[in-house]
Order: sequence, then C-alpha cells, then structure tokens
Amino acid sequence: MHGVYMLLCASTHHALNDIIARACASAGVPVSKEPSGLCPGDIRRPDGITLIPWQAGKALAWDATVTSMLADSYIHQSATTAGAAAELAAARKVIWIHFVAIHSFPTKN
Repeated sequence: MHGVYMLLCASTHHALNDIIARACASAGVPVSKEPSGLCPGDIRRPDGITLIPWQAGKALAWDATVTSMLADSYIHQSATTAGAAAELAAARKVIWIHFVAIHSFPTKN
C-alpha cells in the first residue's frame, strides 16, 4: 500500500510542476524544468527556473513539495499529531529555501 501512495505523490508533484510551468508559459516566461548543474558539487536542484532574469539578474526558482502522511519519514508523527507531515515537510523546505537563497541561479542562454 505504501508504494501506491508514493506513486500518487510523485504523480501529484509532476502535475504541480507542470501547472507552474504552464502558468509561466502563458505569461510569456520561458522556464527550464529540473535544471541540473546550477550549483557545482551539489546534486540538489530546484523543480524549475525561469530562463529570463526575474530580479537583480537572477532567475526565479521554484520547488514544489508534496507529502504523504503514510511515508516512512512521517508516519509515526502523523499517527499522533494532526498535520505533522505538513509541519515536518515545511521545516525541511525552509532548509531548502536557505540553500537556494545563498546560491545565484544564473539564467541560461
């Protein structure tokens, strides 16, 4: 059963990123989904970036989070506290945002 939920989360994550990319495209903003090589020596990457400068010559980056309260990393807390999976995911996202904030994502030409 756990595998089904993980597939659903992955599918939802993919759909959410498609919605964001299509919204940017409809506004005339080209994007690159899941770009690699932005931060040398680090395998983490945002879900997407704009291909034109957004502010101060930097691209806008986004990273969507979809959680499942049945994931191994959340199930214990979810069983005892309502909203625990969302709170834990939010805390992890804050760490990711700090990582993104200290890196400059140059636009690709």
